[in-house]
Amino acid sequence: MNFKSLILNIHWIPVIVMTLSSFVLGALWHTKYLFGRVWSREINPDKIPIVIKLKLIFGGTALAHFVAIAALSAVLSGTGAIHGLLTGLLISLVWVVPAMAGTHLFANRSLKLLAIDAGMYILLFTLTGLVMGIW
Repeated sequence: MNFKSLILNIHWIPVIVMTLSSFVLGALWHTKYLFGRVWSREINPDKIPIVIKLKLIFGGTALAHFVAIAALSAVLSGTGAIHGLLTGLLISLVWVVPAMAGTHLFANRSLKLLAIDAGMYILLFTLTGLVMGIW
């Protein structure tokens, strides 16, 4: 498959829907009912005041998720539910989690924080693979 055919294979509506869904998943994932309390403790154990740049955080995350989800659409659109689901799971386990692990280790972050962060992306890419496989 060449680059042009990959781009033409992208289904933009599910890409937009899953990009928006990634924010819903992130919001739910980080609530006090799931992992929010532990995540907050692990991300800032010394409770040092942090300056949050919301536009950069949300804009950068939206762009990163959009690009990743569009790439999944390019390679998975119409391949079937099981194929999409398993490919999304495999991509998260083989590329996303190891990359995050390296970053977390060099930043001296806890394995608990890595598990929370990686868990969300495993779920996101698995669900995205499922949706793209079906679409």
